[in-house]
Amino acid sequence: MTDREAMKFVTELAHELSSGQVQLPSLPDVVVKIRRLLEQKNCDFDSVAQVVNADPMLVSRLMVFANSAAYNTSGENVTSVEAAISRLGFELVRNTAISLAIKQLFLGEKHKAIARHVRNLWAGSMQLSSLAHALAENHEEIDEDTAYLCGLMHHVGKLYILTKAKDYPEFLGNAGALQLVIDEWHGKIGKSILETWGFPAEICESVDPGENLDEHTHLAPTMADVMFVAQRLFAAADEGAPDFAAIPSCVKLGIDEQSAAEVLAAYREKLQSVQSLLSKAA
Repeated sequence: MTDREAMKFVTELAHELSSGQVQLPSLPDVVVKIRRLLEQKNCDFDSVAQVVNADPMLVSRLMVFANSAAYNTSGENVTSVEAAISRLGFELVRNTAISLAIKQLFLGEKHKAIARHVRNLWAGSMQLSSLAHALAENHEEIDEDTAYLCGLMHHVGKLYILTKAKDYPEFLGNAGALQLVIDEWHGKIGKSILETWGFPAEICESVDPGENLDEHTHLAPTMADVMFVAQRLFAAADEGAPDFAAIPSCVKLGIDEQSAAEVLAAYREKLQSVQSLLSKAA
């Protein structure tokens, strides 16, 4: 790939970002409707169930979740969507709908030309979301399900770059050049996409954590801190453990060598659990 071709690709990305033309498919209607319902003070189980029932795949997944060991502590299986929603709670229903939409976005038929790249992205998203969940579990001020969602959406900017790269076969085949562009641009593009989808600022900022960190360690940790530490823990497998005490986000989350090992153990358990549940709901 020539320097001119690389410059053309990057220039196009920069123009789309600066002009607000970064686009991925809109979130499905069921997700939008559920989010709108949950914003209403008088939201009830029946109203949410009516929306959920319009999406058989979402119904299947919620039923599997509701009857899993994690949520069915009484041992009594539920048989209706209303009962499943009551057991799981509105927030988990919302996050499950969004998670399913993100999976469909990554693994859609239109990505056949870049299937290998996208499958790797999705696998990385699953790992990152499980680690984010494990990091958030011991912090009351951080919702672990939202942290999981942030992990799932963390690579939407990378997906966008890959879909654009389909039109540049030489660029797509140049792993080094492709990775450089992804590293530099995916955070900004991902943030723009999540803003377009209407997510809260803290979630949008989590896809570009390095640009949205506050180094004051007396402050409560944010989703950006969670995602930043998750990335550092993954990197540690190749680069060795960092000096946790020198990383403000680690200090906020109480991460040291011992707790990092505990978080990684919880991450592996969470990932295995999620993969098992998803295989049943497929």
